[in-house]
Amino acid sequence: MKRKRFVVLLFSICLILFAAIFLSAAYNNVGEERLPAVSVSIFGATVEPVEYNWRGAVFGGLIHRDISAENQNAAIDLGELEDASALFDMPEGFDATYELFLDGEFVSSGNMQAWQEESHSAPGNYQLLIALEKPRGTSDGYGFLAFRVYFTIPIPEPEFSTGRLALVQGEVFVVQLSNVQPDIRPTASTDLGLSIFTPRGDGEWFVVVPVGNTRSPGNYTVHVQAGTFEWEVEVSVAAYNFRTQNLIVDTSNPVITEANSPAAFQQYREKIPPLFDTYDEEIYWEGTFIRPVTGGRITTPFGAIRYTNSNWSNPRHHWGIDIAAPTGTPVYAPNHGRVVLAEFLMHTGNTIVIEHGGGLKSYYFHLDSLNVSVSDMVQKGNRIGTVGSTGFSTGPHLHFEIRIGNQAINPLMLLEDSASLYSVVRESEDL
Repeated sequence: MKRKRFVVLLFSICLILFAAIFLSAAYNNVGEERLPAVSVSIFGATVEPVEYNWRGAVFGGLIHRDISAENQNAAIDLGELEDASALFDMPEGFDATYELFLDGEFVSSGNMQAWQEESHSAPGNYQLLIALEKPRGTSDGYGFLAFRVYFTIPIPEPEFSTGRLALVQGEVFVVQLSNVQPDIRPTASTDLGLSIFTPRGDGEWFVVVPVGNTRSPGNYTVHVQAGTFEWEVEVSVAAYNFRTQNLIVDTSNPVITEANSPAAFQQYREKIPPLFDTYDEEIYWEGTFIRPVTGGRITTPFGAIRYTNSNWSNPRHHWGIDIAAPTGTPVYAPNHGRVVLAEFLMHTGNTIVIEHGGGLKSYYFHLDSLNVSVSDMVQKGNRIGTVGSTGFSTGPHLHFEIRIGNQAINPLMLLEDSASLYSVVRESEDL
């Protein structure tokens, strides 16, 4: 009996040892070949895992063995994409999460359902990390797999439009940019004069380039830059047929003498030319400009070559227009703007200057009264003063002048819907 029990015990021990050896061998033989063959599809590309952290099942999941593996070469670079909104496909039985980085900075994370509901379009270099996780309790193992995807969203090219390219002295040339990135302020450079881009909306910028009345006819280049994007366009300037005028002035009049004195000119130089280099970095004006005086007769046209008392050796250019009207006639703002000067000057009399944005300014000389002060914001049609004959003046009239920087442009051209100021019609591909 004892011998029989001993044999049974010995057999049991051997069976247990055999089972242990077999299980140990089976456990030790669970390797990378037992890793699941899993891939995902994103942006239409199939992506393999770059890392496994898996617990492979042995004997139908009775026991598990940890398996870790890496294949960093499985990371995929998809190149340039329009945006980061993607359809995502993965095998069943896994939970999926993501982390998104832009230029090395964390952007967002969450489950892939949230990813598919979002859209990322900011330009830059992206890294997308995807993790698939299978919960415990399945017969083929559990754990997670990591995927890495790179892609780039390029900076979109701004849309470039211009106004008319063939102009005459006294007009303006305009450029409009759309789809400009938020951190970029465009610039324009040209020999034509002050050219300041001002914002007109989300990603939209506008610049008014002057073609002054004394600008020599010919071809001029306008160079525009917005970040890494550049454009160059050629503008042609033709001569305008300016009239001549002989102004008769009573030089014995003490008011005229004072208005034409060295002190008067010195005061003018201290007050007016410094405004030429100033500008507001936003546009105030809207729509077509209106006449500052209702009715009235234009006694001196824009750009007239003027002589005084038949002194034919000393011609002067008239930078604006003169509108004759009775003293006290209301003067209205031709468009929205900010008052940058409102005071009496010996040469120009009661004087107002309004900044309309981007350096586009309107000037009003010889007023009888002033109804605005410096820094006032005026609206189109607001009364700003009255017609008079103060300063160097031979009778009641309004001298109305418009400049961009130091370049005088024709005020009457801005009163027409067809003016070059409102002529952004050509797209860059048509240039």
